[in-house]
Amino acid sequence: MPEDAAATSATAGGDIGVVLAGGGARGAYEAGMLATLLPELDARGQRPTLFTGTSAGALNAVLFASLAHLPVAQAADQVMTAWAELTKSQVFRPFVLTALPMILRQCVTRVVNPSSAPLAGLLDTTPLRTTLRTKVNWDQLHTNLVDGVVQAVAVATTACGTGRTEIFAEGPAAARLPASDTDRAVDYTRTVLSVDHVMASAAIPVAFPPVRIEPSGCWYMDGGVRLNAPVKPTISLGARRVVIVATTPLRDLPRPADCGDEPRPSVQDVVAQILTGLMGDRMVEDTRTLGKVDELLESGARRISPRGRPYTVVEYLFGGPMPGQADQLGQLAEYVLDTCFRGLRRLANPDLMFLAALLGPGQSRGELLSYLFFEPEFLGEAVKLGQRDARIILDAAGDGPDGLWRTDSA
Repeated sequence: MPEDAAATSATAGGDIGVVLAGGGARGAYEAGMLATLLPELDARGQRPTLFTGTSAGALNAVLFASLAHLPVAQAADQVMTAWAELTKSQVFRPFVLTALPMILRQCVTRVVNPSSAPLAGLLDTTPLRTTLRTKVNWDQLHTNLVDGVVQAVAVATTACGTGRTEIFAEGPAAARLPASDTDRAVDYTRTVLSVDHVMASAAIPVAFPPVRIEPSGCWYMDGGVRLNAPVKPTISLGARRVVIVATTPLRDLPRPADCGDEPRPSVQDVVAQILTGLMGDRMVEDTRTLGKVDELLESGARRISPRGRPYTVVEYLFGGPMPGQADQLGQLAEYVLDTCFRGLRRLANPDLMFLAALLGPGQSRGELLSYLFFEPEFLGEAVKLGQRDARIILDAAGDGPDGLWRTDSA
């Protein structure tokens, strides 16, 4: 990692941090993954005290942190239940009843009055604001931070005006936030977290409207635009070990080079590839950089930076799909769509029917659908899939207290 992150972690108390990547409805997978890893870490005396997240990961971060005062297993069950019971109506109002009329009204308005306010987002996320107020115990979250049960919670956003990443953090560890990272265009702000911060972090571009955060009055959108997995900010908060939870693999198996029979890509295929890059590329790069620095330090490389700051080894644990399983959540979404929402069941869900028709057939349909598939049938199965993959990781690890952690570049 860059030297300022390494220097910060060297002087901190050796906290364990959790990094939760974004992914919309795929956040249910992350909940199942972390809910399975945390009891094992707790049994080894390695309970995390730092939580950072982007988009759906921001929701998971505040959820787990707000329950950190409970026994780990009880907190994990509550988070998984919250995801498994989530419905589309708790995230956004029906698309066909709000977005389509809104688009038509906007077109007419712009013709009549070209200076009218532009369209901010296709979906009305008012229900999500209510859901965040009811599913997260904000008073208990702040209490856990004041009492030191949790050292810091941070969420990543993207400032609409500048395009820079802004990390909003609360807690004792937030007192040691670094100055702005000019190389990576990341700014840090210590604050008292609220519903607005999570709403902003989860404001998917185009789909969800940006959110204004006071007192600055600036507008923010999904942090995944620039930083989907905030690894370095977590280290800057003092983490000496980092649990990285994501819905894309850390590495994937090579694919055959023969493309002779490959069909012409559709628009949705291209969009799916763009989303895959946004969700995973920066995370993979940061994790591998972290591992390479660790390898150099363990080989006896210089431990003092040219600026006189100490480097240190930061171990990590990656929780996500296995190599070769990058499309497993897309396949799951496709399976749930074709088995649980058939015939009249699909007709009774106009949004899902419209989305399925819009995406059409093809291998990318399930991949794109998985980001907005806020239905209990999919979310519950995604939680189970995260639990399954977590058990695979635990089974592959050694029994010793440090068997889960790695310092290689993967």
